[in-house]
Amino acid sequence: MSPSGKSPAPFPDGLLNDLAARGRLLLMLDYDGTLAPIVNDPAAAWPLDQARAALAALAARRDRIDLAVISGRDLAELVRLLGLERGLYLVGVHGLELSDPDGRRELAAGIEPALQELERVRRWLQERLPAGCGLAVEDKRLAVALHYRNADPAVAAPIVSDFERYLAHQGELILKHGKKVAEAAPRGADKGAAVRRLVERLGGAGQPVYFGDDLTDEDAFRALAGRGVTVKVGGEGESAARYRIASPAAVAAALHSLAAAL
Repeated sequence: MSPSGKSPAPFPDGLLNDLAARGRLLLMLDYDGTLAPIVNDPAAAWPLDQARAALAALAARRDRIDLAVISGRDLAELVRLLGLERGLYLVGVHGLELSDPDGRRELAAGIEPALQELERVRRWLQERLPAGCGLAVEDKRLAVALHYRNADPAVAAPIVSDFERYLAHQGELILKHGKKVAEAAPRGADKGAAVRRLVERLGGAGQPVYFGDDLTDEDAFRALAGRGVTVKVGGEGESAARYRIASPAAVAAALHSLAAAL
């Protein structure tokens, strides 16, 4: 879904600290492009050091803040990259899997029919991707992503188009677009729905705040319209977010300031 027709206002300095001074926060953060810069090799997309340290400090303040990282990545990858599994919610594959602050894990209900279609997607990709073309498949078990950042556009474009057309005939799957990635995922994979479930799970306690940089984060921005603070990371032009912050480094600095204030 495309962004709404407005340009976000600049993110005010000290806003997170001001919100925390007024009461409890539910702070939700995308991963790639928000806590970690976008890189050519997704497996090497490490969080910025300042962001990692701030997250560890914030995860230790469950008396003041509920912390969540909400990503298209699966939980195993989030744990590997962040080095954190306790003290925060980890929400993987656009909301299909969740780990709570005590490390208990759960899957979204009703996704079993989609898993059979994902098997067909895997076979389709195996049969059609040329070797050494720069296209890469990321298998998240609950979703399958086709990355084309490192591929020649002339080679990637027809394959991605064929992939999109193929998914249009899979009734239990949806196509999700990100930065140089097309992904097959069960219909329940939606960051907006994930954000709403998390707010409801916590009984509405805490001011919701969401940072994200990608098209999939626009769903979360819309879900929190009128009830939370939403922040687009980087980029230009339209977004459903209320504010825009310059970069993952600026996010890390804001998190560091919040951790110090708490």
